[in-house]
Amino acid sequence: MGHIKRILQNRKGDTFILIIILVFFILTLSAILIEYFRMESLYQQVEYVLQRGVNTSVEYGMRDEYRRDGCALLNTEAAEERLYEYLHESMELDTGFNKYAGNEWVYELEIQSVNATEGPPRLTLDGVIRTRSIFNFLTGEVRLPFYISSVNNRIEEGGF
Repeated sequence: MGHIKRILQNRKGDTFILIIILVFFILTLSAILIEYFRMESLYQQVEYVLQRGVNTSVEYGMRDEYRRDGCALLNTEAAEERLYEYLHESMELDTGFNKYAGNEWVYELEIQSVNATEGPPRLTLDGVIRTRSIFNFLTGEVRLPFYISSVNNRIEEGGF
């Protein structure tokens, strides 16, 4: 403690340099934390909207004519088509799956695979959200992977 007190009372200017280094360290740490929480928020928002779109697509593609017979079947083509419509209309993505806020690019969805199975009715979306850091000194491009799946299970009365 006495060493720190002696440094702060020093009249040679060492204290000023120490304070500048400390402020720079605190600002850098703050920038990193702000960017981390911004990326986490973006990821959560996109993942939520994608999950809603996958769920909507599965519900849209269900073959109702088989439900009364106790079968749950999915029209895979209709579900995939509905998913792409959702991406363009509801998420407002362009043809390259880019999202813009006004004229500013926000992120791009890189869809690696869309798998739909007729029985059990399932739609799976696998890909990466590609975006940029707002602080150029941190990182350039950030890739956030996602895996979203929706299944429509038929539950018989009584729980079986």
